[in-house]
Amino acid sequence: MYPLKEAKILMSQSIGSYMAKFSDVTKRTTITLPKEVFESLEEWADGEGRPTANLAAFLVEVAVRIKYPDRFPPKIKSGEPQ
Repeated sequence: MYPLKEAKILMSQSIGSYMAKFSDVTKRTTITLPKEVFESLEEWADGEGRPTANLAAFLVEVAVRIKYPDRFPPKIKSGEPQ
């Protein structure tokens, strides 16, 4: 077994490596919404059992994919005819 100090170092290196790879494919932003819009978004997210930020990210992604369909071609599921 690893001594505690070595285990912490290995764990921190693994997490750091994962976060570096994860940050290459994702970015963060902050948005400001009118109170009523946020409250409605929060209600919607609660109704689906998901975090408000997760629903907001999903909705933004869908809107961007609709706006730029040439950049985001539909994904073909395995087994579907092309």
